[in-house]
Amino acid sequence: MSLRLHGRRNSDVQVCLTFIRVLKVFSPLTPPPLPLLARRFMASNSKGDSDMAKNISSISPNSYGDPCHDLCFHVKSPDNVVGLCLPPPEPSDEEREQQNKATLNYLKQLLPVACSHNSLTTLKLIFNLNSLDSPGEKYFPAAFYAAAIWLHHNHPKTLLCNIPSFAGSGSFYLLIARLWDLVEILYGLLLEQGQDSAAQRLHRDAHYKLLHDRVMEVLAEQLKSDIEKLKQHRLGMEMEYEDNDKEDGTTLLLVSQAAACCTPSSPEQVQATRAVLLFESLERKLFPPESDQSEEWERLRKEFLEPLTEYSRQRMRLYLNQMPCVITKYLEEVKAGGSIIKSDALLPNYIIRYVKDKDVGEAAEIQWKAMMENIYQGEENKFKNCLAVCNITYTMSATSITELAASLGILVSELSEEPAWKGKVITLGPLPDQLPLLHSTYKAVISCPVAVNNNFKVEQMIKKVFVFTNSVRFGGCSTSWKTLYEAKRSKFKEQGYGDDTMPHIFFWNIWDIAGFMHRVEEPHPGVTLLRGNSNTLIKSFLDNGGEISRHQIMEAVIANKEYQTLSVVD
Repeated sequence: MSLRLHGRRNSDVQVCLTFIRVLKVFSPLTPPPLPLLARRFMASNSKGDSDMAKNISSISPNSYGDPCHDLCFHVKSPDNVVGLCLPPPEPSDEEREQQNKATLNYLKQLLPVACSHNSLTTLKLIFNLNSLDSPGEKYFPAAFYAAAIWLHHNHPKTLLCNIPSFAGSGSFYLLIARLWDLVEILYGLLLEQGQDSAAQRLHRDAHYKLLHDRVMEVLAEQLKSDIEKLKQHRLGMEMEYEDNDKEDGTTLLLVSQAAACCTPSSPEQVQATRAVLLFESLERKLFPPESDQSEEWERLRKEFLEPLTEYSRQRMRLYLNQMPCVITKYLEEVKAGGSIIKSDALLPNYIIRYVKDKDVGEAAEIQWKAMMENIYQGEENKFKNCLAVCNITYTMSATSITELAASLGILVSELSEEPAWKGKVITLGPLPDQLPLLHSTYKAVISCPVAVNNNFKVEQMIKKVFVFTNSVRFGGCSTSWKTLYEAKRSKFKEQGYGDDTMPHIFFWNIWDIAGFMHRVEEPHPGVTLLRGNSNTLIKSFLDNGGEISRHQIMEAVIANKEYQTLSVVD
């Protein structure tokens, strides 16, 4: 059975029906459902007795009780807020500006409390405010600049020490405007002082001078490195793999956006470069003192800056298509037997993409088997009493989302140890014909609704149901999760089952239009709502047997290697 509802005002109805339909699958035969009770769902708040919790509660009544959690989940750009079940009207420019100011004011109050609670995590979350490396990171430049300026005033040595990381420590980070962010921070500090020029600030403010000199040093070093690469003619645009060797033995190199910083493209950028004395500062590091500076800049612009800027743009476009190339290359090596199979090398959604590939399909099967064996090893299989539901609706037509829902559903079904559920996936809609399934045993993936046999023993009942969907939204839903869940649980009790027979329902909204909106809530002890998807979040889900908490999401968001270069000094 598949229900299609269109229109924004019907989205809350879709959410409620999804929940009801999942509950019906696992409940004994029941009379008609009780009337639905309308209630606005509010995020649950952690309530602690510590002074820290009291302090942050005074900042925001919606505090989670952990200031780092608040920083991770509550500080978000008004431009990046996804509508709830009934999205509000688009705010005006004035309203958006007011929201932005309120958020930045909240951030400034929150930062000292969060830093006192966990300074290193706070530093990583500041870095995440401007992160674009992968979904799950929010990209809120205004908040990042405000937080960096706060660091300069309160922990200047920490900011100074982490300038190389803030500039971009990792291949992809060198492709995006990390270096320009450093210019923006210097410019923001000047704007704070009103009429002070950079020369005046450099003369009277030792901390600003140290920061300014370090930024210019990083810019100059990166620019020299990029120019040297161009001189050696090692910048082939035919590159396919990041940081791998081409067939002719030359190394595929990346360049930063240091050249772009020296070729501002907008009046605002021109004003910022002039205000921070960018060109005057770089002249002393790039050109001989006796040379004609204007001639040197003109020569540099024609010979290096313009080609490097264009190359950086081209390389950015190539990066977006690199992942499939990297996966294919790995699977080809597995097929040829020239690579040691790494069980955690690929996530399930990447493996399933290639199981029907005529060249590497067999290798994908081998990789899947290695992944499954790895999950079984060590501790007890945490998915043994679980069942997957794939709610693939009309809006989940994106191939990557369909692959993720299907791969996680199949993985859970294979890990189930109860014969009645092993190898079965429930769908609340038709599986696309083109969806590649891993094994022939999945030719008959069962459809919803599936009635639970009333003769099942307690030990045969599912403990947790994972619903991989795109239709569960947060906040504003007209259904009481608690009322629905408890009503269904009471039916189990009427049939002679215990209080713990009703399975835990885990809704994962994997339709991630806005990856920066990672969020988990528990509107009821028997219901968990998770939103967002990223490689780190999927890996955390697998590593923890489907147990996902707010803390685990935060740790997944700041788990990438770029965050590990950050350090607290003062």
